[in-house]
Amino acid sequence: MKPLFQYPALNAISLNHWRADLRGGIAAAAVALPLGLAFGVVSNAGPVAGIYCAIFTGLFAALFGGTPTQIAGPTGPMAIVMASVFASFADQPGAAMAVVMLAGLMQIAFGALRLGPYISLIPAPVLAGFASGVGCIIIVMQLNPLLGQPGVSDTVSAAAAFPQSLSDGNPMTVLVAAATMAVCYMTPKHIRTVVPAELLALVLGTLIVAYLNLDLPRLARPESLLPSPAWPPLAELRWGDVWIASTVLALISSLESLLTSMAADTATQRFHDSNNELMGQGIGNLFAGLVGVIPGAGATSRTMVNIRAGGTTPLSALIHSGLLLTMLLVAGGLIQLIPSAVLAGILLYIGIGIVDWGYIQRFKWAPRSSVVIMIVVWVMAVFVSVVAAVAVGVIMASLLLVKRMTDLQLESVQLSSDPDRAPGLDAVEREAFAPCSDDVLLIHLGGPMTFGAANGLTRRLAATRDYEGVILDFSDVPHVDDSAALALGSIIDRAIDADAFVILTGLRRTVVRSFIRYGMTSALRRCLRFRRRLDALRYACSQLQKTKE
Repeated sequence: MKPLFQYPALNAISLNHWRADLRGGIAAAAVALPLGLAFGVVSNAGPVAGIYCAIFTGLFAALFGGTPTQIAGPTGPMAIVMASVFASFADQPGAAMAVVMLAGLMQIAFGALRLGPYISLIPAPVLAGFASGVGCIIIVMQLNPLLGQPGVSDTVSAAAAFPQSLSDGNPMTVLVAAATMAVCYMTPKHIRTVVPAELLALVLGTLIVAYLNLDLPRLARPESLLPSPAWPPLAELRWGDVWIASTVLALISSLESLLTSMAADTATQRFHDSNNELMGQGIGNLFAGLVGVIPGAGATSRTMVNIRAGGTTPLSALIHSGLLLTMLLVAGGLIQLIPSAVLAGILLYIGIGIVDWGYIQRFKWAPRSSVVIMIVVWVMAVFVSVVAAVAVGVIMASLLLVKRMTDLQLESVQLSSDPDRAPGLDAVEREAFAPCSDDVLLIHLGGPMTFGAANGLTRRLAATRDYEGVILDFSDVPHVDDSAALALGSIIDRAIDADAFVILTGLRRTVVRSFIRYGMTSALRRCLRFRRRLDALRYACSQLQKTKE
């Protein structure tokens, strides 16, 4: 038996494939550099915080994670959630780091409790709406920098400031951002395999603006190239808000990481350990919070670049983190030379790519309920909160699932007093049922019986009072929850109170245990029980015959 808790073990670092891992680490770092800068700006923590996020989460996810080729770092969804966290705790700067550390601890707990296989059960419409909302948020928040105006911290403020920014806009910044996007979209594939399009656009855009000596807004000069740890004021925190934000960060980071792990599995034909992956990501985010930078998650783009370049073991992620740290410490002073319009163009390109266009194209074929959920999550993420959007989406999808399962469960409940139409009866059973079919109701239950079907069961089986005997066939029922057990107990009691005999057949041990656990022992004792349906049918007919005599 596996232990309830599992503790992280340091992954062995092998040098057997160091050349391939070196190529993978260099390629991943080349992609991570512009994305780290961009997502750091989006989160409102600054570009240095984005790069350090890639360094720390990439390092610890590699050392303790469960996917050998995974490259972790800042992502669009995580950056957007952190922007809302910073806005929510604007009066308590240290509180945001408490949120990050608590999120990391939650992920460690998810992995220790072996919850990995359950984290990725968020429905596709919710994921599509969330991704599309994040993409739109990134786009809207870059509209003001695109026009040469200061950025804002949320979409509502960005939309409100856009008309004024449009009237005061700088055409040159629009041209630079458009040219940056063009480089991202039009870079040939054979060049992308050598230099990522985002890095190429960042370097070319910065060099051309400097060469032409254009007077454009640039990124702020970093106060320090080293992280600045700050212990949060624990006694002064609004812990209710902290728990909510931490839970959302932990779930989003876990989900992104596991989805990336599945993509890596497909590409490498190797299988990840989801629980170890959560623990590795959690340790990375815990350290990210301790040193005062933003949290991260497994990044699909960087992971796939690593794999395509030959990365095979966690060594490639360590090389990726080491290269980023070296570049930051050696050339971090150049960050202040990067035009805001260039970074805005890269972020617009990223935002457009994050929107789930594939799901949008399937609108005409997708179920209407799924489309509604996706749009609700999308709109709420953009105009209300990504936290509230995910919560509402999961609740809507869960209720829809309960409704669909209820319909299926009720469809499986078949009532019959005609031996030729009774479900699942063989020739011998039909012959045994024929003599008493007019006065005995056979009720066939199929599949798991849960709370969703409880009220429907009571309505469907109201006809039991019109018969002298009732047979409840549980042969195809593997599970009964408390609500369904209570409903079935009520049906049994009502039939017996109407002087009808009740026979239970095909009861599995798990179902009997459920009845006993839910306090239905008395209902079971008032019924006759047969293991085989044929014996139940024969007994019902003999009992009815005795009654008539």
